[in-house]
Amino acid sequence: MRFRDIALFSFKAMMSRKRRATLTLLGIFLGVLTLTAVISFATGYGLAIKDIFKGSSMRLIYLIPREVTFDDVDVNKIRNMEGVETVMPLIRLAVNITVFGKSKTYLIMGVDMNYIEDVFPDIEIKYGDWPASSDEEAVVLGYKLLSDLSPEELESLVGLNVKVTFSNTLTTRPRISGILAPYGTSIAADVDRSVLAPLDYMIKLYTRLTGERRYTMLAIIAEDVKSVDYVLDQLNDEYGDTALAIAMKDMQKQLDTVINMSLLVLGAIAAMTVVVASIGIMNAMYTAVTERTRIIGVMRAMGASRRDIALSFLFEGLLMSSIATISGMVLGYGASVLLAMLFGGGQVSGPGHAAALSMSINPVLLPEHAFAIAAATLIITAIGALPPSMQAAKLEPAKALRFE
Repeated sequence: MRFRDIALFSFKAMMSRKRRATLTLLGIFLGVLTLTAVISFATGYGLAIKDIFKGSSMRLIYLIPREVTFDDVDVNKIRNMEGVETVMPLIRLAVNITVFGKSKTYLIMGVDMNYIEDVFPDIEIKYGDWPASSDEEAVVLGYKLLSDLSPEELESLVGLNVKVTFSNTLTTRPRISGILAPYGTSIAADVDRSVLAPLDYMIKLYTRLTGERRYTMLAIIAEDVKSVDYVLDQLNDEYGDTALAIAMKDMQKQLDTVINMSLLVLGAIAAMTVVVASIGIMNAMYTAVTERTRIIGVMRAMGASRRDIALSFLFEGLLMSSIATISGMVLGYGASVLLAMLFGGGQVSGPGHAAALSMSINPVLLPEHAFAIAAATLIITAIGALPPSMQAAKLEPAKALRFE
């Protein structure tokens, strides 16, 4: 028999038992749908978490105080540690900002503008420019602070003054130097919803507010990736439990491990539904062999080989599996998008005293994951359909024709 004849016979045989074929398809469909939805959502979640640490230098270490904030003595002490290239003091405060008569609380961060790309890699200004000096009374606004304004209105804000109130005790009116391009979230701040200011300007305001020249966070750049562990050891020896040292190198490694393990465990659990569905395929095919025993005898008597008989039943199982796999993957991805809409938005807490970081999940079905799901389903289905196919091939023509 030609392959075309085998395929046509398998299709007609499947359609002759529509109800049974539909129920068998349903089992595989639900298994693939579950597997696709879980993998897509978990992959999107992993990418959303990774986006929080996007572009961070593997040489970067954040030092976050658990008790008291840092001062210039701490900065100089760390700067003189072996393996440290530079130390960038950071000041982060919650402030009330008034723009066009609307007031809301945001995070303002004072950062050395000479090292802005070390803290926030690939950050860009969309309108305006960075403050010209480290003590200029100017700020740069994240684009989501004013997302309801048109591009023309945003651009017109550059050069205007904005009212900034600290704890209802200190008010200042810095100039809007620029508006940031969309960036996303980092471990230091949710940049799109934050305000950036020159470090020296923020030091003056923080000193006026608290009476002390101190910093709420330190960003440390090691000389190279190999030096990071040694610098971490020195920081832990110096500060112990009074401060939390976070190395981006270690966080990336742990993050990759957790995400990969999550995908493996969740995928294995969901894959069990496909295995169960393959048992349904086996049962349906054994029943089909019994029902078509006389037909098998006729086919053998007309010259069909054992190979042709085995292939016709195997192809029927794979045909059902293919239909269920394609529809299951399409609707499974749709289910993951629905899950993301219902549960995927919100915030995650930053480490230590870090602010909460916003996160949105966009499910992703990577090509390699889609191929693995399809291949695994077809292989499992083939394994389930193979025993009844071999049983059909072994039937003797004379006995098959006499079967009642």
